[in-house]
Amino acid sequence: MRRVSLPFLLCPAAVLLLPPLAAQPWREAAEARIERIRKAELTVQVTRADGKPAAGVPVRVRMTGHAFGWGTAIAGRFLLGKGPDSEKYRRAILDNFNMAVLENDLKWPQWERDRETPPAALRWLHANGITRVRGHNLVWPGWRWLPRDLKALAGDPAALRRRALDHIRDEVTATRGLLEDWDVVNEPYTNHDLIDILGREEMTAWYEQAKEYDPKPVLYLNDFNILAAGGRDAAHQKHFYETLRFLLDRGAPLGGVGIQGHFREVTPPEKMLEILDMFAEFHLPIRITEFDFETDDEQLQAEFTRDFLTVCFSHPSVDAVLMWGFWEGRHWRPKAAMLRKDWSAKPNYEVWRELAHRRWRTDAEGATGSGGEYSVRAFRGEYEITAGGKTVRARCPGVVRIVLP
Repeated sequence: MRRVSLPFLLCPAAVLLLPPLAAQPWREAAEARIERIRKAELTVQVTRADGKPAAGVPVRVRMTGHAFGWGTAIAGRFLLGKGPDSEKYRRAILDNFNMAVLENDLKWPQWERDRETPPAALRWLHANGITRVRGHNLVWPGWRWLPRDLKALAGDPAALRRRALDHIRDEVTATRGLLEDWDVVNEPYTNHDLIDILGREEMTAWYEQAKEYDPKPVLYLNDFNILAAGGRDAAHQKHFYETLRFLLDRGAPLGGVGIQGHFREVTPPEKMLEILDMFAEFHLPIRITEFDFETDDEQLQAEFTRDFLTVCFSHPSVDAVLMWGFWEGRHWRPKAAMLRKDWSAKPNYEVWRELAHRRWRTDAEGATGSGGEYSVRAFRGEYEITAGGKTVRARCPGVVRIVLP
């Protein structure tokens, strides 16, 4: 499917609802960090066939793919469905995101009920250029989120252990080559029935099993109320930190920190930065795996979305932000969506477009100097570069050499 624009989704008037950016110290520091860590030098060297520098050649440098992950959760069956809403859903995904995660289809019970939809949805994403896909999740260790037969094995730890390891082998093998990372363990602070029976050490075995059957995906621990709840849930944060440390100390092949972001109230940006700094101590990539903000106040929703994205994009350990859905018609918290049921844009959608697709992308034009060079400080990612009518693809940072006739 080719990429198409969605003019019916864009609502320039929505941005008028947002007040001017306040000159706050945290914001100024964040913008400075973005300039420093998210950009790099991209140099175009243009020569003639005889090797001499070509001066005064028009050059355009246009980003085609962001290094940072801008993603969303998607509903696999609806993605593959028929009808106008499914078509608009697919088009919106391609127009807005470079990453994705299946919202429910890869969770253990759903996987055992339907093994056809998830691979088909993953193949569709890959075929349409979205190859950065998260796996969510292998073990959500509370009875409520597990297949019903597991609770009957509570008195037989050996059988319970085999059941979990067999599941990990089954699902990881079936999705091999289609996923960039996996949430191996999800929300152990509030969901720990399996851990209570099998012991905390068993989590290490789950990570080792996932790594054995597909060594490529980065393996994450994922939990909520780390940045949300006003940043006040210290007990949850402490447990998450200690669980990360526990896994690493025992040699688990843990490769990333998955921090959800389900908000019903604003957390101050300074507090979120402080929390991110705490988890950056592990020197692992941090991914914001599930962002949404549920509120009736659409202006506040847009303002906080702007601040939240700025906080995350400015933090050197964060490498992706994934919305937990985007359309009201397929959202677990409809008020948190960016697009209404009729596909009209909310103010928070315009914030997403403004930042991820305009302000934080590079599209620059200029001309080579006397030495045949044109340089620009550009956002990291993939580029299409045109010089003197010749077009090449490259990555930033880098040096691109173009030879003209």
